[in-house]
Amino acid sequence: MTRRPATRRLVLFTAVGLLALGLALAGCAQKPPTSPGATTVGQSIRNAADVALAVRVQEANTADLMRRPGVLGTGVGATAEGQPAILVLTETEARFDLPRELDGVKVERRVVGKVVAYAKPGGGGTLQMGTSTGNDLECSAGTLGCVVAKGGTRYFLSNNHVFARENAGRTGERIDAPGRYDGKPRCARTAQCGTLADFQPISFSGNNTIDAALALPVAGRDYTCAEAGGYTPSATVVAPSVGLAVKKTGRTSKLTTGTIQAINVTIRVQYSSGIATFVNQIMTPGSFQRSGDSGSLMVTQSGNNPVGLCFAGGSGGSFANPIGDVLQKFAATVCDQ
Repeated sequence: MTRRPATRRLVLFTAVGLLALGLALAGCAQKPPTSPGATTVGQSIRNAADVALAVRVQEANTADLMRRPGVLGTGVGATAEGQPAILVLTETEARFDLPRELDGVKVERRVVGKVVAYAKPGGGGTLQMGTSTGNDLECSAGTLGCVVAKGGTRYFLSNNHVFARENAGRTGERIDAPGRYDGKPRCARTAQCGTLADFQPISFSGNNTIDAALALPVAGRDYTCAEAGGYTPSATVVAPSVGLAVKKTGRTSKLTTGTIQAINVTIRVQYSSGIATFVNQIMTPGSFQRSGDSGSLMVTQSGNNPVGLCFAGGSGGSFANPIGDVLQKFAATVCDQ
């Protein structure tokens, strides 16, 4: 999500992320995320038993690993040889001792930079997904992820920090497209697309699995389930796996492609309200998302099957919630026509 410096700093490394604590929120001048090391990109692990073992070992050791200075999280990924590995995700290149392996599973380090929540434009005419949106009560901009159906009613899906102002939102608040950060002049009121309908609160004391919210479309604003990137998501969800080829369409970086680098990720994310810990997350290269892409729907490159809801990132890694958890929270399905 994108905000001007005068507004609350937003952890936008899922919609166009903040690269440092002092950096203005999404939309302000900032260095584009760089790609992480290429050693794991494109690698996959064929043996499901090996993955399951790595996940068990990772979960048994995550608390200890995250007590070390500079460690933001852990995940299960692949070595350059395609073997399962526990990835230790750090903010900087600063060196410290790490075990080479844990219970027979290799341990590798990945520098992801400071991870923040990522929150352009929807434009006129029929509103497409993968374009700019935001809450009318703040000068910000994130991404309309997709249209979902719940109980016969359709909603727009994005992040809590895009639609619901990091837990501060109230049902019925006005949601705009494009977000007001993309107004002309900047922060001018833009066209309404919906009203805040529901969101999952973000906990700053316990673990989280999703950063998600729904908006109810307003009458008279035409929209389509198609993404601005030139495809329509399938309604059939696919579970994330290391090496899976994915893509997304976002407000800032538009259509990008990549491969999943790690699953079952535990990661600390910087929001304007504090630091929140997320578990069971998906990690892709840092170049997959930029600040303002928060809320983008991650789908498979082949079949356009939903995989994740993008929400945060750093210079060396981008992060998404498993879309299955998001849809389960709202008892919804992805619109495919």
